[in-house]
Amino acid sequence: MLSWYLLFFISLAIFNSLDSSIVIGFFIIQPITMLIKMIILIGTILILILSLEFYTKEKFVEFEYPFLILFASLGMLLLVSSNNLLIFYLSIELFSLSLYVLAAIFRSGEYSSEAGLKYFLLGALSSGILLFGCSLLYLLSGEIDFYGISSFIYFSTDQDLLEIAGFFIIVGILFKLAVAPFHSWAPDVYEGAATIVTAFFATVPKIATLGILISLLFGPFFGIFEEFQLILSLCVIFSLLIGSLGGINQSKFKRLFAYSAISHVGFILLGILPGSLSSLHATLIYVILYIIMSFNTFSILLTLFQGSSNFVTQVSGISRFHPILAITFAFNLLSLAGIPPLAGFFSKFLVLLSAINHQFYIISIIAVLTSVISCFYYLRIKWMYFKHSDTYSYKSLGDLAILPSQAGSSSIQQAPDLAKSIILGATFYLILTILIFPNPLFIFTFDCVAKFLI
Repeated sequence: MLSWYLLFFISLAIFNSLDSSIVIGFFIIQPITMLIKMIILIGTILILILSLEFYTKEKFVEFEYPFLILFASLGMLLLVSSNNLLIFYLSIELFSLSLYVLAAIFRSGEYSSEAGLKYFLLGALSSGILLFGCSLLYLLSGEIDFYGISSFIYFSTDQDLLEIAGFFIIVGILFKLAVAPFHSWAPDVYEGAATIVTAFFATVPKIATLGILISLLFGPFFGIFEEFQLILSLCVIFSLLIGSLGGINQSKFKRLFAYSAISHVGFILLGILPGSLSSLHATLIYVILYIIMSFNTFSILLTLFQGSSNFVTQVSGISRFHPILAITFAFNLLSLAGIPPLAGFFSKFLVLLSAINHQFYIISIIAVLTSVISCFYYLRIKWMYFKHSDTYSYKSLGDLAILPSQAGSSSIQQAPDLAKSIILGATFYLILTILIFPNPLFIFTFDCVAKFLI
C-alpha cells in the first residue's frame, strides 16, 4: 500500500510538470517546485528502501518510523508548493515535528534522547522566530498570500519594518538548514540519531527547505532582496569557515559529515546570493549533485557500520576486504571535496563562476580557501588504503586510536545487500555520467529556472 501511495505522488508530480505557474488556492505549481518535489519523493523512497535492512540488522521495531517519514515528506511537499503564510508555517511545522521524533526514535542509541531533546528545544526557538516574522509581516501588509505580500512590498514607501519581518522569517529558515551561526544543533543531532535517520536529515529536508527559501527570496521578498544580501553574505562566510575548520578535528563520520553539510550549505547560499538566473541555475545543479553524493555516502556508511559505531579509523584496511566499496567511497569523498575533474568540482566551479561574475570576490576567495582546507578531512580515505586493520596504533589530529580488536573487519559488514548495491551503483553511475555528459542536467535545470524567474 505504501508503494502505491508513493507511485501515485510521483505520477502526480510528473503530470503537473508544466511550462508555467499555476495557482490553486493556497498552493502554486511551477516547474522548479515540481523538480524539487520529484527529488523529495525519490529521496523518501530511497530512505524507506535503505530502512528495510536497518529494521532487521538493528532490531528496530518502532512501527511509527515509516509513518513519521511519510508525514515529514508530506509536510515538505506542501511546503515547497505553499503560496500562503499560513500553509507555509503549518507545513514547516508538520515536517519539523516529525523530525524531532525521528531524532530520538532510536532509543537504544547512546545519544538518541539527547539529540531529540536538543533538536526539539532549538527547533521550537526557531519556529517561534519564524512565527513572529510571519505575524509581523501580516500585521504590516494585511496579506497572507505571497502575491499580495509581493505587491505590498514592491509599492511600499517605508520598508524598514518589512525588512525586519523578513529577517526573522529568513533566520528561522536558515536554522532549519543548519546554516552557521545557527548550526549548533547539527553535529550533535547527526551523531545521536540513527544512521538511517541522519541520512534522511542530511538530504530530503534540506532540499525542501532550500526550495521554500528560494521561493521566498525570488518571490515576495524579491523587492527587498538586496537588503538580505548582507545577512546571507555573513552566513556564507561563517558556514564556510565553521564547516571546513570544524570538521578537521572530528573522529566520527557522522559528525564529520555534519560539518561537511554546513560547508556545502554555505556554497549553496553563495549561489543564491547574487540573485540572478545564472546563480540560481548553478545553485540548483549544486543541490542535485550534493543530494546524489550524500545518498551514495550514507549508503556506504550504512553498509560499513552498525549501531552507533562510526569512527573514522574503523574503515582502515577495507580496501583489502571490499575494494569496489573502497574505491566508490574514495571517489565520492573526493567529489564532495571538489577535486577536479569530478562532479563536485563541476558544481563548485559553476557557483564560484556565478559569484565572481557578480563581483563577490572576497567571498569567492574565502570559498576557495575553505574548500582546500576541507580537503584535509575528506582525505581520511588514507585509512582505507594505507592503514592496517590489525597492527596499527596511531593517533593524530581528528583520528581516534582504537584497539585492534575494534578495528577492521570485526566492525565492518560483510557486503552490501541488494537494495544498497542498487542505490550505490545508481548514484555512482550518476556521478560519473554527469562528469562525462553534464549537458542534459545543465539544460534541464536551466529550463526549470528560466520558467521560474521569467
